[in-house]
Amino acid sequence: MFRKFVVLVIALCTLMGCTSSAPSGARKPPSAVAATQVPVGLLHETVPGLRVDDELYVPLDALAKRLEVTVSTGADGVVRAEYFEDETPLIKKHDPRGPWLHFAGVDVTTWRRISIGPDGIPISTYDFGTFQYPVEVVQYGMENYSKWVATGDEKYRPKAETVARWLLEHQDAKGGWPVPFDYSYRDGLAGELRAGWYSGMAQGIGAAFLAKMYDKTRESRYGDAALRALGPLRTNVEDGGVLRRFEGRFDWFEEYPTPTPTHVLNGYLFALIGVHDVGELMGDKAAKEMFQQGLKTLDRILPLYDLAYRTSYDLLHYTRTPATAPNPARWSYHSLHVTQLSALDAITGGRYSEIEKRWLGYLEGKALPGN
Repeated sequence: MFRKFVVLVIALCTLMGCTSSAPSGARKPPSAVAATQVPVGLLHETVPGLRVDDELYVPLDALAKRLEVTVSTGADGVVRAEYFEDETPLIKKHDPRGPWLHFAGVDVTTWRRISIGPDGIPISTYDFGTFQYPVEVVQYGMENYSKWVATGDEKYRPKAETVARWLLEHQDAKGGWPVPFDYSYRDGLAGELRAGWYSGMAQGIGAAFLAKMYDKTRESRYGDAALRALGPLRTNVEDGGVLRRFEGRFDWFEEYPTPTPTHVLNGYLFALIGVHDVGELMGDKAAKEMFQQGLKTLDRILPLYDLAYRTSYDLLHYTRTPATAPNPARWSYHSLHVTQLSALDAITGGRYSEIEKRWLGYLEGKALPGN
């Protein structure tokens, strides 16, 4: 799993060398001495800081912006800052019946904005409201399924079944789980989504999760719902689904089906692996064909995400007019791209080994040489 350093806000000054030379036990509590405002040079920029005795404090948001520190407030009210290091889980063997990717080690409850509601379903809190967001609901289900099959511990089964029932209750006539809020991707660069849109990521993971629950419990309602969930993945964006054709001929499942194609990579890879698992677990020929077409799409499109030192999160720099600058993925997302690609490499018997190796190298600072 990703290694993360979790620190309390008052200790955050330990990053960037903002520490005292005195032993920790000899330090005065911040409240016992006067604080003086001072400018602090931080990575070629000046930010406001505080000097407390011989210790220096800088704003949390300054570190978050400049050092890719992720800041979140947990359900327990504690503000946490997490810094990513380059330990990336690689999938050597993909078993549709086993834990899904790295999800046996995931804890959705610690994610930014997430809490678990009284009905056992994740709640996502944004500045514009609180919602049950299908993308995060299905990941919570997949987490508990993965822990259940990985450990054999039955305590995870009720949580997985709670999510499965929620998916059955909230699946609409088209097989989708509508997102209950408007969304503006990257401040509207790709256009607006109105409440009721589907996410290809939610559809793919949700379909796979239900297929796994069917295989594990033999409850036919789960299998039926898994196959219905593929509906939006077969329906064009213009008709209310999430299917796009890249360059007019390659199938793509949009995580965000905005008017301008975004082609978010991690969302597509999640959906594609999900389609694979549905095909295998349900013996569904149509899903198997969708997966094969999806691999052809990857063969064409993967090079476009390669920025020679890390991957791009989306392809707006390719699809939008006027063009935008590339959107380099945060290291945690780049690492996720590698994990997902390793699973597809395992499924296909080495089809993406060269790309996987190169992208893994980026995490070790091995950028491609210039000309």
